[in-house]
Amino acid sequence: MRNATLALFVGLATVLAGCSSGPEVKGRGPQAIGSASTPTKTRWSTYLQVMTDKERLEFLDIQDSFDREQWIRRNGIDVRADLHNRLARGISVEAARRRIAEVPDEITRDGSTTMLFYSRYNTQSRTNFYLMFEADQLVSWNSYTLEEQQRERHLLEFEAKLMRKFNTVLEVGMGAPAIRKQAENAQADLNRVELAHREKLGSGDFKGAGKATFSDYIVAESLLYARNRAELFSWFQGRQPDKVILHRPFETHQYYMLHKDVRGRETVVIAEFVYESGALQAWYVYHEK
Repeated sequence: MRNATLALFVGLATVLAGCSSGPEVKGRGPQAIGSASTPTKTRWSTYLQVMTDKERLEFLDIQDSFDREQWIRRNGIDVRADLHNRLARGISVEAARRRIAEVPDEITRDGSTTMLFYSRYNTQSRTNFYLMFEADQLVSWNSYTLEEQQRERHLLEFEAKLMRKFNTVLEVGMGAPAIRKQAENAQADLNRVELAHREKLGSGDFKGAGKATFSDYIVAESLLYARNRAELFSWFQGRQPDKVILHRPFETHQYYMLHKDVRGRETVVIAEFVYESGALQAWYVYHEK
């Protein structure tokens, strides 16, 4: 029995030795699932994040690196990326000028709105860009070609006008419910004053146009004030935010509007209100490229 068992072990050892003498097979160890698809930062990442969807698709169709560099310069993407890296919303006019480190081509001021206009030549094209400030705080900036200049200015005028309206009726510390309530009251006051005006015109004592009395001036002044107040608050009547961003203790309410230029092209304009623990802290009007 012992001899049989010993013979069996010798046979197994011979078989295993024969197997191990075959050709070596090399393989790969365990691989992490999805490791090959992990996103990595490339030399183009800085430019890609400031492009529009249309620009991004056009850029990615270009295979040659030199052609990509030329395309970026021709379209002013390098200037846009530089502004994105240097600027931050909320900084002052002087802080922004130090970061740009160039002399503005033009400076305009309209009430609390300040605009700085620049142009930069990057060996391939001239890119124009602007910085928009409200109450000495940077609200928005953008770059544009000469063809887009008129359209951008028209947009900026719309945004500045809306911002001046907000500056007239809003105060730091107001809550969103209080703003909506005041908007409702402004419309109710206008309805009341207009009714009083119509009743005066329809009364039997009204003799038509003639010498104005003191009460006429009071009615006219009340009507003008009520119309102006209702017009300023009309933007808030019946509106709910399109997007609410929570970053406690802050809460940002964003409202989206479509602005159409003379050629029928539409741009999304954003009105943004920042609250801290329910109290209004700041408001902005801007658009993104």
